[in-house]
Amino acid sequence: MGGAAGEHLRRIHTERTRRLSAGSLSSINDPGHIIPPARSVQARWLHDCPPAADENTLTVIDRPPGTGRPSVEIMNNPGSSRSSAHNLQHDLGAEVVALVQKWLAESALIPTDVSAGRLAGVLRDRHGLDFTVGFVDGVMRPEDPMVAGYNLHRVAKKAPAFLPWHMRKAISLGGVLGPVLPWVVIPVARRVLREMVGHLVVDATPEKLGPAIAQLRQSGNRLNINLLGEAVLGEKEALRRLDGIRSLLARDDVDYVSIKVSSIASQLSMWSFDETVTRVVERLTPLYELAATSATTKFINLDMEEYRDLDLTIAVFERILDQPQLRRLEAGIVLQAYLPDALGALQGITAWAKRRRAHGGAPIKVRVVKGANLAMEHVDAVMHDWPLATYSSKQDTDTNYKRVLRWALTPENTDAVRIGVASHNLFDVAYAHLLATAQGVQQSVEFEMLLGMATGQAEAVKKDVGRLLLYTPVVDPAEFDVAIRYLIRRLERTPARRTSCRQRSNSPRQASSSSARRIASFGRWLPLTRAVPRIGTPPRRCPSPTGFRTAAGTASPTKS
Repeated sequence: MGGAAGEHLRRIHTERTRRLSAGSLSSINDPGHIIPPARSVQARWLHDCPPAADENTLTVIDRPPGTGRPSVEIMNNPGSSRSSAHNLQHDLGAEVVALVQKWLAESALIPTDVSAGRLAGVLRDRHGLDFTVGFVDGVMRPEDPMVAGYNLHRVAKKAPAFLPWHMRKAISLGGVLGPVLPWVVIPVARRVLREMVGHLVVDATPEKLGPAIAQLRQSGNRLNINLLGEAVLGEKEALRRLDGIRSLLARDDVDYVSIKVSSIASQLSMWSFDETVTRVVERLTPLYELAATSATTKFINLDMEEYRDLDLTIAVFERILDQPQLRRLEAGIVLQAYLPDALGALQGITAWAKRRRAHGGAPIKVRVVKGANLAMEHVDAVMHDWPLATYSSKQDTDTNYKRVLRWALTPENTDAVRIGVASHNLFDVAYAHLLATAQGVQQSVEFEMLLGMATGQAEAVKKDVGRLLLYTPVVDPAEFDVAIRYLIRRLERTPARRTSCRQRSNSPRQASSSSARRIASFGRWLPLTRAVPRIGTPPRRCPSPTGFRTAAGTASPTKS
């Protein structure tokens, strides 16, 4: 390879070799605060090299030492002024806005579920979120009824005015009696809240799960079943969670499940990256083999949570599907757009998937989400004095989300990688739908929403995009406490609080008016999605011998 691109590749290879010899291959993911010599699936320092001087994108997909030279892809730069994608991007703006306005007008006329409507009304209230989160966290979570009683007394003062008078009266009475008769009041209060959020979480007991699945499927939508549970601390809990997922996958009425690496394996260490990958692969392989040998199609989605698990999850996913017995199995992985690493990660996964397809393998699916663990990432960064792993603003996240979709939704990429568009932001959904249609890849796109969220809008969207995939959390009632964190995350970032409920008004006129600010915002940041980096986007945390460097180059020393 000659010219500017060849010289650029030589510089990258020289820099990569130097850093490998320095032992700083991976990004910091380990809570030990010191850079371990772990493997990294993505190139972590390509942003140190100047871009090629031509109009092509030079993408280098880094691999662990001993597996050969980095693979290189030359692809059309979507940011080029001569790119057809550039003109397509410009032309879609007005169509996106028109389609969103159409969906809002239609959704305003669609009756909503009683529970969903009640929760939506609560979240529209000025104190609604504080009341709901306070109730979930303070009354549902504590094991001591007396503690829950005093918390009920405190949050009862914030009961939303939207609730019917008899419910407000009951909450007020419960707030008075909670500290006095908690063993009587708290069980009743908890039962009321479970009824209110029952449309968000499904009962996982066998006798109730089957009828619930059958009822939800009457809408024609597909269900992504997720057994709720957070990162585990011990192997006993990890194996119990794994057995629960295996039981779900073995059911005839379940054809799609989501799994997090952190929920089925304890004590994940980035210090022994290869050994950790091997351990997780051995644990998950039987589930994938079950899906591959099932009489009916079964799909396993490898979910993503913490930034520290990004490279681990990708490595596990690729290692599992590289096994000969699983080469014909289609499976999926999640990428979070609030990570600047998302585009580079997608490019690496796509390059691997294309090689898999070339050797007779099945395509894969990448589910693109915004990311639901922002608060945790903030705490992690502050506690360790690390740069924030995510984008610092919602606008940057929204822009990156569309940037990722724009790169992914092309015929040359979707042959190997189908895309799941998981969002309740109607601008995202409309943009993806119109872009996929214009590129002729609409059959390779699946639109996903959360169970019970913005049901009217979901029905309006479904009329244009076809059936939806509903993310369906399930939990055993005896373990309802594991759903607490999920509910808090959803309620804090629910579209109902920002746009969905406010846009679901009583008339198309009100719906259109309430979305005016979102339309203006969409027009401002849409052009920013054209700025697709030539060599991916640098990670927020880049390892160096002296500590972390942010993408801007500022240093933040590690702490011991």
